[in-house]
Amino acid sequence: MREDDWHTYSGQKTAALLARHLSPPMNSSRWLLNAGAGIYEVCRSPWKEVALDLFIAPILSRKYAVCASVERLPFQAGTFGGIVCVGEVLAYCDPATAITEFARLLAPSGILICDFSNSCSFRYWFEAAYGRAADLITEKYNGTPERTWVYGPTYVKSILLSSGFTIKAQSGTHTWSALARRIGASIPVALFLQRRLEWLRLPARWADLTTIVAVRAGAGRESQQKAFLRSPYLPQGSAVQRRQEQTAPMTKCSPSSAGRQATQQSQ
Repeated sequence: MREDDWHTYSGQKTAALLARHLSPPMNSSRWLLNAGAGIYEVCRSPWKEVALDLFIAPILSRKYAVCASVERLPFQAGTFGGIVCVGEVLAYCDPATAITEFARLLAPSGILICDFSNSCSFRYWFEAAYGRAADLITEKYNGTPERTWVYGPTYVKSILLSSGFTIKAQSGTHTWSALARRIGASIPVALFLQRRLEWLRLPARWADLTTIVAVRAGAGRESQQKAFLRSPYLPQGSAVQRRQEQTAPMTKCSPSSAGRQATQQSQ
């Protein structure tokens, strides 16, 4: 399926970011989970990529294909050296549950690269969603309206920190273009302005899409993780708080051989 122009631009920026940051960590698993893969491959040698999606059709041709939800992943703890969750997958799920699962699956020093729609984007200035930890909005994708979630960067970073991650980098995509759309410009005009003005960077905190690069901490940070569980940006009783003291259960998934092979070879 062809992406619309807005998301094509986002995808190009994400691909460049992955090329910069996705190098296998030392003494860690070479298995890479592409969470919410769809039709897209990361393909960064020497990673061995597991393509995971809710629907089997887009990943049928992959060597290692697993059909499952990012909120309930069918792998043992510490299986992966890297996890990529981009393309605004978190807009369709509970980020606290998904990130807690990612933390469980990553080996120490494993890398996570994830993105999300930013509620602090220029596009939401003077709207109810602006700056909220989480809000449900209507967004067009390939011309079709969809109900999706936007999140505040402080909220998402609080989840990452409480789940045992150290944040290494943060970037923003669509700044000038988001501002242009806020004042009524069409998407083609907004993208034209974005490309022409990229040399003059606006603060990433107002970008439409936020991408975070984080590293799974070792056991030595356990006490710091507990401190973040009382963050005011994490609602009491949220999924990330409930699941800090338990291990996510294993689930069966079809096709199943890829999941078993990744788990076995990581041990």
